Amino acid sequence: MGPLEIDSDYEGYESELRDAVHEVARDVVRPAGLEIDRMSHDEVRSLDETGSVYREAIESMEEVVPRSSFLPEEFGGDGMTGREFHVVMEEFGWGSSGLAMAFSVDIMPPLFATMSFDDDLIESYVEPYLSGDLDHQGCWGVTEPQHGSETLQAETLLMEGEENIPSPQVTAEKDGDEWIINGAKAPWVSAGPLATHCALHVNLDASEGSHGALAVVPLDADGAERGAAIDKMGQRDCPQGDLSFDGLRIPDRNVVLGPDALHPDTGYVSFDQILCVTSCGVAAVSTGLARAAFEEALAYAREREQGGKPIARHQTVKKKLYDMFEKVETARAYSRRACEHVWDRTLESFEFDASHRHAVAAQVYCKRTAFEVAHDAVQIHGGNGITRDYPVEKMFRDARVKLIEDGTLDVLSLESAEGVLQNYKID
Repeated sequence: MGPLEIDSDYEGYESELRDAVHEVARDVVRPAGLEIDRMSHDEVRSLDETGSVYREAIESMEEVVPRSSFLPEEFGGDGMTGREFHVVMEEFGWGSSGLAMAFSVDIMPPLFATMSFDDDLIESYVEPYLSGDLDHQGCWGVTEPQHGSETLQAETLLMEGEENIPSPQVTAEKDGDEWIINGAKAPWVSAGPLATHCALHVNLDASEGSHGALAVVPLDADGAERGAAIDKMGQRDCPQGDLSFDGLRIPDRNVVLGPDALHPDTGYVSFDQILCVTSCGVAAVSTGLARAAFEEALAYAREREQGGKPIARHQTVKKKLYDMFEKVETARAYSRRACEHVWDRTLESFEFDASHRHAVAAQVYCKRTAFEVAHDAVQIHGGNGITRDYPVEKMFRDARVKLIEDGTLDVLSLESAEGVLQNYKID
């Protein structure tokens, strides 16, 4: 049936899409997420790309939302709109925020590969990806052992005179018509232990005039090694691990984004339009997670009796449920609008002038909302909420991970604040 929908425009295809994705989220994604979450660490580490509950869940997600959906029509995809993207990611986030994130990072390498406009790379990699002929799990390699969320603030920190910003540790050196990659990414690469390809941020030879670039890297090539899944508190159904490179060689065409994409002085992310897209994804998944926790609490409160009546009829619980509903609906409205705006300005018009501060603020707000709603859902469940017999226990741990994932709330807020200070106009 889906959530209460007050936007009359969300009828027809979008409503049908939501119902189809929700069915998979309910029947496949959530059970798979719970099963992986309850595995021992050794069992999680032994998951592989094929024949596992993880792979079966991802394949079911791809059946209802084909890989081609996310790429623009100009690049051979189906050109999913921002509204449709939000529907998909909210529903998968409702099922499992971990599996939703693993599903979303799969698109990162082929999305960046299309930006190369290199016919050979598109023919050898993008087209097999779209056709399903390529056994594929993508990931996005950004964070490194000596730095984390501050990479999102590199440009701001340089403007403020900060000189002690460590350079990226993964390097790429030109050798004829190839690049040689060395270094390691930190163990926070989502789907890294199972990935076949990576959208990899690298530090270039300074003599080339720019320090930063992004490369499409096959992880089954000589010189690439995927680390085992780390043991973590939440989102255990999205295995994360390190990536290391020792003399890995890739063709020149695989370096797809250079000085215009990454900050020339640090090699860090300054291509804010990339962060607009990823912020929208995290915001939509967080909205789905918040809704899932609210719905679990609502269902429990309607059934659980104390004092001769369902606890939903007690004033304190009733007020808490209202507050949760309000937060979920505002998170949906904000994240949905951000998705529509970002898709319009990036993947539809190709103007690449989406509002970075609005997209990041949507991520911050929705991640905070997911944690607050999941916290209240556990509280409404009482003692039952801290047992693994109820899904809200997992949802709470997943929501806590969200406060760090893709940038901590504090750092993201400061980065968005810089955009507000510079660009907010007052008549």
